[in-house]
Amino acid sequence: MENTSQGRPRDDRIDAAVLQATLEELAEVSFSDFTLKAVAARAGTSVPAIRRRWPSKTHLVHQAVFPEDIAIPPRRDDTGLREEIELIVGSCAMMMSVPSVVRAMTGLFSELSADNTLRKELTEGLRGRVWEDLTERLADAAAREGVALVIDVGALVEAVFGGALMAAMIRPEAALDEAWCAGMTDLILNGIRR
Repeated sequence: MENTSQGRPRDDRIDAAVLQATLEELAEVSFSDFTLKAVAARAGTSVPAIRRRWPSKTHLVHQAVFPEDIAIPPRRDDTGLREEIELIVGSCAMMMSVPSVVRAMTGLFSELSADNTLRKELTEGLRGRVWEDLTERLADAAAREGVALVIDVGALVEAVFGGALMAAMIRPEAALDEAWCAGMTDLILNGIRR
């Protein structure tokens, strides 16, 4: 007789609580002081429950910092290039305006640069989905406007994300305001239009 039991069903509420607790914990401690035990206590769950979902603290922090709903926002079929670039810039600015995200980045960069296998595991899937989505949405927006588009999506993401991270780190008090977003949007638009 075949055993079809697969254990308890996964509770998405635990996932959400752990991801939120991760961001809250990172708002108070450095990446090196961040522990799964503290997150479990904050989320009202256990370390084994967290480990069943995320194999390491780096995996957990990466998912908390790079949620897919921010990386790939919903599409609209009436946007032009400016609106699409504003969305990209705004998403990066919003993400880098969260102190726990900026604090997590230094730890993530350290962990990922020291472990090439982990870096590939955590970045290639997200990068593939995000790059593909951005390529399609920018091509669609350019076609709607009848504009020739020359773009390296990887360079675009690196410029916007890197710019937002640097601004947040070197002048956090007013780094990612509307003026920064407008300036970055104009810079990118000037670079991708022929």
